[in-house]
Amino acid sequence: MWGVGHAAFQVEGHTEPSDWKRWTHTDGKIADASNADQATDFWNRYKEDFALAKELGANTFRMSIAWERVEVQAGVWNVEALEHYKKMILSCIDHGLEPVVTLHHFVLPEWIADKGGICSDEFEVEFADYAEKVVSFMSQEGPLVKWWMTFNEPQVLTNFGYITGGWPPGEKDLSRFMLANRNLVRAHVSAVKRIRTLNLKDLKISIAQHWRDFQPKSRLNPTHKAAALLLHQVFNRNFVIACQTGINTWWMPGSKFYAEKLDVDGGTLDYLGINYYGRLMVKTMMKDPFVEIEEGIGEKTDLGWEICPASLTNVLRQAWSFRLPILVSENGLADRSDSKRAKFIEDHVAALGQALVQGVNVLGYLHWSLTDNFEWAEGLEPRFGLVEMDYEKLIRTPRPSFYAYQALIQKLQNS
Repeated sequence: MWGVGHAAFQVEGHTEPSDWKRWTHTDGKIADASNADQATDFWNRYKEDFALAKELGANTFRMSIAWERVEVQAGVWNVEALEHYKKMILSCIDHGLEPVVTLHHFVLPEWIADKGGICSDEFEVEFADYAEKVVSFMSQEGPLVKWWMTFNEPQVLTNFGYITGGWPPGEKDLSRFMLANRNLVRAHVSAVKRIRTLNLKDLKISIAQHWRDFQPKSRLNPTHKAAALLLHQVFNRNFVIACQTGINTWWMPGSKFYAEKLDVDGGTLDYLGINYYGRLMVKTMMKDPFVEIEEGIGEKTDLGWEICPASLTNVLRQAWSFRLPILVSENGLADRSDSKRAKFIEDHVAALGQALVQGVNVLGYLHWSLTDNFEWAEGLEPRFGLVEMDYEKLIRTPRPSFYAYQALIQKLQNS
C-alpha cells in the first residue's frame, strides 16, 4: 500500500461547530492566527486531490470523517453529510485508491465538548453510536471501506488537551489526562464490538498510534534509561496493550495507579497503524517535572523536529512485538522550501525496507500529506504537502518531491 493522507478538519473547510472550530477562533490559540474555515476546500474539491494522488501513482488514500458534520446533536444525523462522504469514498475508489478511513481525528462536535468531551461519562457510548452509524451507512450496498481506524494518535490528543493545555479543552490536569486515556480505550473497545456485530466481510479495524523512538540522553545513565523505558511504555504501548488484552492501566509519576480489565474477546485490532515523526532524547532532572524530553542532534524540519530515518526501523521492530500487520499511516515533515522532502521519503522508505528484511510485516507507507493543510495549533504556516497550496486561489501545484515520490513508487512496484 503506497499512498498519502490527510484529516477532515485540516482540509475540508467550512467546518460545523466543534471544539477545534471554537479553538481556532479564540485569540492566542493558533501560532499564526489562522483558522481552518476554508483550508484546502477538500469538501468540494476532493476529485482534484484524488486525481493528484492517482497521478502520483498511489494506490491508497487515508482520510477521515468529521463527526461534527454527521451527528449535529446526540442522535441527530445529517444524512446529506453522510451521503457526501459516501460520494467522496466512491470517488476515491474510482481513482484506483484504497480508502483508509479514520473515524476520529482529534476533533469533537461542540455539543460533546460542552458536556465534558472525552472525559464525559457518556463519551464511550456516544462514540460507539457514531462509529456504528458511519460504518453501517458506508456498507449499505456492500462494504466500501475495508480499512478503518477508530482514533488517531490518542496519546497526542490527551497530552496536548490535558497535560500541556495547547489543544482543546486546554486543561493541565493529570487526573483528567488519566480519565481521558481510560475513556478513549473504552470507547475504542465499544465501537469495535458494535462494528463487528455488523458482520461485514474482510473489514479491518485499527488505531493510528503515534509511536516515538524514546532514547536515553546518556546510555550510561541508568535514570535516563529508566525514564525512556517509562515513556515508551506509557506513550507507545499502553493504549495498544489495552486494545489487545483488555488490561487498561494508566500511571505517571505524581498520579494514582489506575487499572481495569475490559472484555476484548481476543483483541480489538486487526492491524496496527503507526504514525512516525522521529525520535526523542530523554533525560532526568532533580527538580519538577524530573523528566525532560528534547529533539536529537540531527537535521531538523521547519518545526524543529529531528529527521531520523533509522529510528523508523527501531519503531517498526518495537511495534511488531504485538504481531499485528503494520501500516505506516503517517510519516512526513514541514518543509516549505521542499529541499529535504524527497530525501526524507527515500530514506524513510529504505528504513521501512530494513524492518521488512528483519521480519516485520509492513503493509504499506502513507506519506503525510498530499497537500499542505491546517497543522493544528501551528496553523497554515507549516507546509507538509507534496503539493503546494495557494490558499487564496485554492490552486494546487505539485512540488519536486511529488515527482520524486512518484518515481520511487514506480521503481518499487516494478522491482
